[in-house]
Amino acid sequence: MHGHLLVSISSIFDDTRKSAVRLLEQLDKEGVPVSLLVAPHIDGNWHLAKDPTTKQWLQEQQVTGRLLILNGFDQAVQGRRAEFANLDAHEANLRLKGATRQMSKLGFDFDIFAPPRWRMSPGTLEVLPYFDFSLAVSSTGIHDLRTENFHQSRNLSYGEGFGAAKWWRRSIISAAERGANRGNTVRLSVSGRNLAEKKVQHDFMRAIGKAMKAGATPASYSVFMEPSKKEKKKADKKKAKSETA
Repeated sequence: MHGHLLVSISSIFDDTRKSAVRLLEQLDKEGVPVSLLVAPHIDGNWHLAKDPTTKQWLQEQQVTGRLLILNGFDQAVQGRRAEFANLDAHEANLRLKGATRQMSKLGFDFDIFAPPRWRMSPGTLEVLPYFDFSLAVSSTGIHDLRTENFHQSRNLSYGEGFGAAKWWRRSIISAAERGANRGNTVRLSVSGRNLAEKKVQHDFMRAIGKAMKAGATPASYSVFMEPSKKEKKKADKKKAKSETA
């Protein structure tokens, strides 16, 4: 039995967008879906609302079917620490309200939430069901917020607080291949900040290639989303209609 291969890019803003586009073009040719992790604020001085070029590009990506995932409120608000790593429920609720409201005003609504660096506190997980998310993704796995099912799958990252040194990149390539050989879901992510380095992009592609060769099937995170009751009802009606035709 083969697992899924889930690929994502984070830290997308004016300085990293072009590098992200280059990687996307390569992966689109390979038929590998890529999820984009986006946030309304990055580094304290970049705001999506004030960057019409990135905003338009993200909207175009979403229209073409690219999966966008909400990646926090302000990625740099707590310095080197990940934004949602240690928040209690009250503070997490305030930040999630701010992020979802601002992104909604810009025309973006999300089914999936992933905290910066994938580090999610128990308090954050506690309040997420009160928002309109279907999934939450952490460093250890994928949380189905509708069914409370948990799909264990460790995230393998280049950058995003995990480093991108040569030895680390090699370890990620080995881990991706090993996980795919075992039939596990392989999650690979890269920070847009590191994609300007050709060796990082090259090794990220190698990790993807190794996982695919070992049997992992490219997919997006939406593959773990349970269909809503409305969607199930619609599908049942369509099936019944085809059977009576």
